Amino acid sequence: MSAATTQISPMSQKTRTNLNGSELEIELSSRPPPAAPLSAPEPANGRQHGDEIQPPLRTLPSRSQPSTKSKTIRLSRLKSTLIIITLAGMSFLNTLGSGLLTTALPRIARDIGLEENLLLWPASVYALAAGCLLLIFGAVADVVGAKFVWVTGSFLYVVFTLAVGLSQTGIQIILFRTLLGIAVSMCLPTAVSLTTNTFARGQWRNMAFASIGMGQPVGYSVGLILGGVFTDTVGWRWGFYASAIINSVISICAIWVLPSVYRPTDKSWSRRLREDIDWVGAFVLSVALENDFRDRLLFPTNFGAIPPSQQPA
Repeated sequence: MSAATTQISPMSQKTRTNLNGSELEIELSSRPPPAAPLSAPEPANGRQHGDEIQPPLRTLPSRSQPSTKSKTIRLSRLKSTLIIITLAGMSFLNTLGSGLLTTALPRIARDIGLEENLLLWPASVYALAAGCLLLIFGAVADVVGAKFVWVTGSFLYVVFTLAVGLSQTGIQIILFRTLLGIAVSMCLPTAVSLTTNTFARGQWRNMAFASIGMGQPVGYSVGLILGGVFTDTVGWRWGFYASAIINSVISICAIWVLPSVYRPTDKSWSRRLREDIDWVGAFVLSVALENDFRDRLLFPTNFGAIPPSQQPA
């Protein structure tokens, strides 16, 4: 006499029931159901319909909503193009002035009485001021908004570019070039923030970064050419006047073109400026950069530069 045995798998259970004379066997499984197949994601840079590429969708945080929620906006093809032109245009003007100054410097020194030992200062203080303040203004933009900082710096750049063209002494042009460096340091880091927060990964973001990067060498090259043309014709001052006019147009358009980028938080701006920014670290880094740049400017022979007295004729 044999006893019937039943084996139950640990991963499944079977039960029998009688319903209206019919015997049903139901298997209860503890295994999770198979995952549904994932559909292929849409391209990040927009859908393609034939040869037309639709502008990208970008999710921007809303000031009136909690940080876990956001609003989705659709950028038209025209507005996406205008945003890129605006940001790249400021990058272009950033180095256009340096090119103008480099070519016209001998005439500028003669017209305003710039001493020979100060010839390098108008160009040097611009790069020094801009480089030392990039991190500080980038951190401030995270608090008060990238658009606000960018537009403010752009309008200040207009004012100080015009002031450079109106300079009457060497001290004035050095001072205004320093203020120009401070103004452009408000635009350079915020341009990166505006690009990454406006365009999704893909073709449009790549195009924006490429245009911003291309603006600097193109601007310097054009500045070298226009500097010679203006110096030999209407005067070197008109090169800076023309730059200020172009910058005014870009700055005004930026008010309507650039999107507002916020990071919603319960803290006030003043509290975030006090608590969320490492002012001590930013100050120490700025001083270190300033000292290094000053040493390279005043003591170039310590870094491999050949003094004029030892250069071959």
